[in-house]
Amino acid sequence: MQPDINSLRLCLGTVQLGTKYGVANAIGRQPTEHESFDVLHAAIGAGIKYFDTASVYGNAEEVLGDFGIGEHGVNVISKLKPDLPDDENSVVDEIKKSCERMRVKSLYGYMLHRASDFYHDGIRRRLLKAREMGLVSHVGVSIYEPEDALAVARDGEMDLIQIPYNVLDQRLDETDFFELAEKNKVQVFARSAFLQGLLLMDVNKIPNNIIEARPFVEKFQHISKEYGFSPAEAAMLYSLNHSGIGHVVFGVDTETQLEENIKIASRLIEFEECYKTLRGAFDDVPRKVIVPSLW
Repeated sequence: MQPDINSLRLCLGTVQLGTKYGVANAIGRQPTEHESFDVLHAAIGAGIKYFDTASVYGNAEEVLGDFGIGEHGVNVISKLKPDLPDDENSVVDEIKKSCERMRVKSLYGYMLHRASDFYHDGIRRRLLKAREMGLVSHVGVSIYEPEDALAVARDGEMDLIQIPYNVLDQRLDETDFFELAEKNKVQVFARSAFLQGLLLMDVNKIPNNIIEARPFVEKFQHISKEYGFSPAEAAMLYSLNHSGIGHVVFGVDTETQLEENIKIASRLIEFEECYKTLRGAFDDVPRKVIVPSLW
C-alpha cells in the first residue's frame, strides 16, 4: 500500500487490539496477536506515524511491545490510568511501566485519561515533571466535555489534547476552542469519528438503549448517500476536513478495515460540498446520543 498524504493525519487507536470494543465490533472478539500485527504492519506501511494507546486498554500496550513498535520510528501516545495513589512517584512510575510494556525508553506523548486529573495540582505537577525528565516529549489531556477542552486549550503548559468529535458531536465548533488550541500550540487529536461504529450501523439494528440516535443516523446516512459517500467515508472525512484538527484517531478490528480507512482519507479533496451540508446540520442531538458512556 502506497502512503497517501492524508494518511499522515491519521492516528491509529489501539483499544481494539487490546479489548473487544465498540457497539459495532466487526469480528465479535478481540483480534489475535497475528491479526493485530497485520494491522500494525499495514498502518506503518501506509505512512501512519501516530499510535494511540493506554494502560487501561486491556493488553494493547503489551501487543505494541511484542510487535516492536519502538523500532519503527513512529510516535506513541499513552494515557495515565485513573485513581492512582496520591504520592510523588505515581505518575512517573506509571509512565515507566507503560514504557516497559511497550519496550521503549520514552514516549512521544502521555495524556491524563480523565479530565478531572487535570485539575489535581499534584498529578499535573508530576506529569510536567515526567516531561522535564525526558520520559515523554509531550503531555496533555483526553477530555469528554467542552468546558474541559477549553480549560486545557487555555492552559499554556499542555502540548496535546484528545477530543471527541464527529458529525453528530459538533459542540466544540460553537466555542473558541480551536482558535485557543492554535494560539497556544496545542496539538488536537480527534477521536470517535464513527461514534464507536454507531454512524455506520443499519438504523434498524441500533440498540434500543440508544434508540434516540436512529433519526440522526438516518439523516446523516441519507446526506452521505446523496453526495456519493458511504457512511464510513463521510464520517471519517468529516473529521479530517476540519482545519483545527491535527490528527484523527481511529480504530480497526482487521487489516482490511485499516486499508479501507486509508482509501477513505485519499478522497478528502472530493468531500467539500458534502462537508458544507453536514456542517451545522446536527445541532440538536441529545447528549445521550453523543456521549457513549451514557449508552
